[in-house]
Amino acid sequence: MRASTSRADGDARRRRSHDPSLALHFQLAACCDDGEIAAMAMADDDGRPLALAGEFGACREVADKLARVASRIHSAEYVAYGPGQRWDVSMQRVATATGDVIVCAIGGSAAERRQRIGRTAAAAQRILAA
Repeated sequence: MRASTSRADGDARRRRSHDPSLALHFQLAACCDDGEIAAMAMADDDGRPLALAGEFGACREVADKLARVASRIHSAEYVAYGPGQRWDVSMQRVATATGDVIVCAIGGSAAERRQRIGRTAAAAQRILAA
């Protein structure tokens, strides 16, 4: 597994890896860092987590939900509750070269979540095709 960091666009840091799991994590983390998003999660069609980033409690709540509904979901908007927490969640199924994945954005506005899911969908298609 090789990870590298390079400078691009001023001070913006871009992390990359040839390992798909790490590359997906870096993509999700960048989405969390760039916006109002508290966390991002990605799972395979069976609901098994492929990558998580951001607020651990939010990721745990969404991962639990994904394990139960991933095979039946195309897209969804819902509210997840954790101990003393409330998160707005958007999920979207994305077709990739290796099969469908579910991308989840947690927190922030609905528009922000949709934007991050779109960005992550494009990256997942590229990363998983490699």
